[in-house]
Amino acid sequence: MAVRRQVLRAEVEELILQRLLEARWPPGARLSIDGLARDLEVSPTPVREAMVSLERSGLVEYVALRGYVVAPMLDAEQMTELLDARRVVETAALGRAFEDVDALLAALEEAHAAHGAVIARIEAAGEVSIELLQEHFHADWSFHQALFDHSGNRYLSTMVETVRAHTHRMRQTWVGGPAALDVHEAYTEHGRILEKVRRHHHDGALQALDEHLAAVLERSHAVAEAEAAKQDADAAT
Repeated sequence: MAVRRQVLRAEVEELILQRLLEARWPPGARLSIDGLARDLEVSPTPVREAMVSLERSGLVEYVALRGYVVAPMLDAEQMTELLDARRVVETAALGRAFEDVDALLAALEEAHAAHGAVIARIEAAGEVSIELLQEHFHADWSFHQALFDHSGNRYLSTMVETVRAHTHRMRQTWVGGPAALDVHEAYTEHGRILEKVRRHHHDGALQALDEHLAAVLERSHAVAEAEAAKQDADAAT
């Protein structure tokens, strides 16, 4: 029975996590334990246990008198710290993945092609819907995930889950702003990394990765600043 309870909690956590990653709820939205339990057709206990775990990931927060809420978007300082952390762990992963560069190259080629297919659907649609934006985020992250999958280090692969969760929080900024802004830039920058890997250029690939993450931070700051200015303007009218 205890084992089944652990499995149920893990299943409930995965379902809630997926909804968070799909931006089903806006930042600050209250997450009712009883409401989620009814929706998922389980008792409140595994939902409550899942929330405790998700709070540790940073995706939800507990607020007095309100209960659990979706974590707010990252501020500029948090974005800077997150990209700094990503630079450390992704550089380590990429450097180690070069030990089997052919396997790394195959994975990056596949991820980059899948990302290109998403961009083609966005261009065909003529606009970026929430669904297509989420597909872009997934394809974008799959490219980075390949670095960890081929790093040959189980602990780096574990650490990336925390980074991934907070990267999602940062991406919440894009959902309400100019969604298409990051699509082509990210794809092009990934292409530069890929080209260096094709040439077996270890240092060049590390530099291209560093430049990409710096550009991601710059774009994220710009979008956050634009959104803050818009909110100030709306409040003034």
